[in-house]
Amino acid sequence: MKKTGFHALLLSLLLVGGTSTAQGLPARGPDYFRDAADLARVLGAAHAIRVRCNGNQDQYWRDYMAGMLAYEAPEAGELRKSLVREFNDSFKRVSDDYPDCDPYAVAAEARYAEDGQEIATRLATHYFPKRDRSNGGPE
Repeated sequence: MKKTGFHALLLSLLLVGGTSTAQGLPARGPDYFRDAADLARVLGAAHAIRVRCNGNQDQYWRDYMAGMLAYEAPEAGELRKSLVREFNDSFKRVSDDYPDCDPYAVAAEARYAEDGQEIATRLATHYFPKRDRSNGGPE
């Protein structure tokens, strides 16, 4: 499973997610909220399979979700409730879909990690847009 790129992007997202437009970053808009919810769903799904295969002591993906919440929605409110609900609903659904740890479940976790990497890339691209090189500025 390709986790390294996903982890780096998620870490980057988490490190800047709570920053404001005062620091020159884009405001959170509908695309951000959609992607954040999608990432919470993917993390819940991956966590369900990870726990199914490795037991309840494996909190690998749940720890990522906790980090996301700490930066993106540290206070009680609608965003936090929504992200937690997406994670939990996805966890339940995928737990029901994969009652056994078999090759299908392992392959599904890898697909969820790839989906998470794609979402994290979208979010990171939004928060870290490339600079215009035509004006001689750094990238």
